[in-house]
Amino acid sequence: MRIAVVGSRGFGTVHLAAMSRLRDEGLDIEYYTFSSSEQEARALAERFGAAGHFTNYDDVLSSGVDAVDLVVSHDAHMPMALKAFSAGKHVMLEKPIARSMEEAEAIVKAAEEHSLKFMVAENYHFNETFNELYRRLPSIGRVHTAIVRDIHFNQPRGWRKVREQMGGGAVIDGGIHMIHVMLNAMGDYSSVCSTVYRSGAVDMEGEDVGIAIFNFRSGAKGVYMYGWAFKDSPGVPIIEVYGDRGSIYEDPGSRLFMESRGFRYFARHGDLVVNGQRVEVPRKDMIAEEVRAFADYVDGRRRDNPMPTELELRDLRAVLDIYFASSKC
Repeated sequence: MRIAVVGSRGFGTVHLAAMSRLRDEGLDIEYYTFSSSEQEARALAERFGAAGHFTNYDDVLSSGVDAVDLVVSHDAHMPMALKAFSAGKHVMLEKPIARSMEEAEAIVKAAEEHSLKFMVAENYHFNETFNELYRRLPSIGRVHTAIVRDIHFNQPRGWRKVREQMGGGAVIDGGIHMIHVMLNAMGDYSSVCSTVYRSGAVDMEGEDVGIAIFNFRSGAKGVYMYGWAFKDSPGVPIIEVYGDRGSIYEDPGSRLFMESRGFRYFARHGDLVVNGQRVEVPRKDMIAEEVRAFADYVDGRRRDNPMPTELELRDLRAVLDIYFASSKC
């Protein structure tokens, strides 16, 4: 697969590092960098061993690449994806799929109309910590409570400060990861109450904290907390699930980091503690597994979408429900 990483700075460097690891491990992948700065695009290509670089999106779309990996601002997701489909390119698109259901549905429709492969890059879907947790849920009996939380300090830059470009704030950005995990574990919900707010600790137009309570159709409750306003926050489990026969939670002290070409990045959450017993989780890099799955999908080695689009639509709908229900708790 030949793929151009459009948005090679920021999180795009994580994608490039994972691609370089996969190529070194033998995956048939050829990747290219992109930046509006010729100097930066070339420097990134040299650092990560890319096959070349681009500085103009139209040049990407008229090139021989098979796919684009869009790591761009949320407001650019729909127009850049639609343009890629029109040019006959497959698309891997960073989460969230879009800012609204209307934008999201337009992307899905365009992919179908052009018979092209489309996958949202929800790396938590490929995180072995969570996948192992889902498999072990029956061991704790009837689940009554789940807690997901990721609170840390983040000073956003550039477009992440602008509500219109984000489609909101922290919840629709990093917070949608935790929505994905909670809904995969707990199933459908019947209602949600929430509050989102700016704490003043982070310089941005949208919210930097989101807190919600989900009422699941099973009768269980979910407590959700995500935010960028928490300096010197403690190391706590990112997920805890309690049932009538025990519990499962993540051990934050065993999280996994990877390095490729001198670049260090977060690759997987920690091992699990299941009913008081430690369970080691496979040491797989969620970013690399995500890229590998997309490459297999594009090249035909895998027929089903590795990250089903209906799950990303579900996740976005839950984020929008949190926004709509804000201050209704």
